[in-house]
Amino acid sequence: MTDTTALHPAGPADKPQTRQTAKLPFLLQWLTWPIALIGGVGAVILAPRYGMDMVSASGAVTGIVILTLVVMERFWPADRKWAMTWRSFGRDIQFFVINGGTIFLTNMAFAFIGIEASQGHSGPLTATSLWLGVPVAVLVIEFFQYWQHRISHEASGPLGRLMWRSHAAHHLPEQVYVLMHPAGHPLTTFFVRGFVTILPVYLLGLPPTGIVIALLVMGIQGIISHSNLDLRAGWFNYIFVGAELHRYHHSADLKEAGNYATALSILDILFGTFVYRPGEMPVEVGISGPDVYPRSGQVARIMLLPFRPLRRAPPRHIES
Repeated sequence: MTDTTALHPAGPADKPQTRQTAKLPFLLQWLTWPIALIGGVGAVILAPRYGMDMVSASGAVTGIVILTLVVMERFWPADRKWAMTWRSFGRDIQFFVINGGTIFLTNMAFAFIGIEASQGHSGPLTATSLWLGVPVAVLVIEFFQYWQHRISHEASGPLGRLMWRSHAAHHLPEQVYVLMHPAGHPLTTFFVRGFVTILPVYLLGLPPTGIVIALLVMGIQGIISHSNLDLRAGWFNYIFVGAELHRYHHSADLKEAGNYATALSILDILFGTFVYRPGEMPVEVGISGPDVYPRSGQVARIMLLPFRPLRRAPPRHIES
């Protein structure tokens, strides 16, 4: 599943695309992503000079990025059928509350454990500079996230089914836009936040400043990659994951639904799951065999999905 259209057999994604789109102005198309990422990190680094703590600055930057992208989506959607509606917004709010609460409780639990365990603790990144420590931390976190994510899609057996059905909540929406990003199951949120993010950061011994910057980079990448905007990045796509790449991960056509990395596309390139088709988009996003699963707005049923048998086996190899 590596790069270019030529390596993919003909399928739904090769059919003529009849999508309603609004042309994003050239400068916004090419500069929105780097400005959000580089400008956001720079603002957080400089915040203490102006009397603002880095955590508050990181929250402010994240909010500004989200608000800016939501406004841009209203004027220049990459695909109008993927646009947010009031109904989908109501669903997103429910997921935001559920997963926001899960993240808060997970952070509290791991913070308590970390305080107790960190007396005199240091790690390989404790004494390193931010310029080295942050990239290394992002790479390590992303390595674990990549494999957790890939296993959630491809593993077989009881564990594979549990992980997929927990993760499936994020793929049930048939739209990809900024505010659907929180759609997910608290089991996945807890595992990713606790064991795939917080635990590696603790073991690496990254100082607090580095933690804030590393998590901000990961956060901005996640927000940008879910935007319903025709953002372009050229060669940048071979390093970082953006909207051009991640929307293919949400494709309903399993032959092209690669790109498991959430921030660093170099991992997809390295492990053979990289899909990049410049200037193209998936025909449909969502689940293969959606009639088998709850609808994306049936949040209560989605919460029970990992623990209940499906009515029949869906056309996914991990469920067969």
